[in-house]
This record gives sequence, C-alpha cells and structure tokens, in this order.
Amino acid sequence: MSISIQAPPYTRITGLDLHNQQMSSSDIVAPDGKSASATSSTSLFDFRLPHIVYVVADIDAPLAGGTFSGSYTMNGVTQPLTVTIRPGIQGVIAGNLRNTSPPGGGVRVLAVDPGSRTLAAGLQPGDLIIEVNGMLTPTVNDLDDVLRGKRQGVTCDVTVRRGGQLVTLQIPLDPEP
Repeated sequence: MSISIQAPPYTRITGLDLHNQQMSSSDIVAPDGKSASATSSTSLFDFRLPHIVYVVADIDAPLAGGTFSGSYTMNGVTQPLTVTIRPGIQGVIAGNLRNTSPPGGGVRVLAVDPGSRTLAAGLQPGDLIIEVNGMLTPTVNDLDDVLRGKRQGVTCDVTVRRGGQLVTLQIPLDPEP
C-alpha cells in the first residue's frame, strides 16, 4: 500500500495521522512540506478511520485567503485535498514614518513602536528606509505599495541609510493596527 500527498499551494504539510501502525515507521514528510508519502508492506488498512493530513499556511499565502487544492493518492487512486486559508492581517513596518523633505529621498523613521517585531529586528529612529525587497521606497506611499498584500509575519529585506552607511535588516512585518 502506498500513499502520496501533494500540499495545496501556499501550504506545507507538517504531519500525518493515518491510523495505521504498519505505516507509521515509513511516513515521510518532505523537508519543505510540499509533499508527503507513506508505504506499507501490508494491504490491511481500516478505511473507517480518518486519514489526517496536518497542513499550515505559508507566510506568503494571499492576504485575501482562499481555497486551494492539492492531491491525496492511495494505491494509484487520486482524490483532491482541499484547504481553505483564512484571510490574513496586513503587515506593516511598525513606527512613525514620514517622507523626507523634499519628498522622494526615502522614508524617515521618526520612532519605532515599543515591543514590535520592527524594533526587535533593529530598525532605529533616524534610519532612512530607501528600499524594501529590492524595490525603491522614495516616499511613504511607495513603501505602502511594496507592503500591500503582505501578511503580518512576512520577513522583508529593508535597506536603510544609517549614519552614512547602507544597512539591510530582516524585518518581520507587524500586524496593521
């Protein structure tokens, strides 16, 4: 008996519970969680028990959520594996941010929210955000455009000018208040 599972888009498999002792030693979840498999030398299997595939949403899942399909194949018969991802919360860089004067020179960090992921990642008052994920951010509106649709918790490469030096920070986005 063999089972093969393909995770739906924007998800990863974290575990299997197939309720079959003969299969437990050969359950394999791929390191990236995009697939899993199980094999057994026996053909005994209790179909009355549920087959449980544990999945979690990837951090880059669409902010709007949605329904996505993968597949579950047992002994050559394929069935859909459907997952519904709930809508997420918009992610932000948590702080008091302003355009430079004149606008177009980057986004000035006036303050960083206490206790935020942004603060823990090292963003400091006085930093000048000039790029996020390789996209220039000459104004606050440009920064908002780059972050639009990204869930809280997504980590962004944020390049800042600090004391004449360019510094790149890995900032996990905070939830939009």
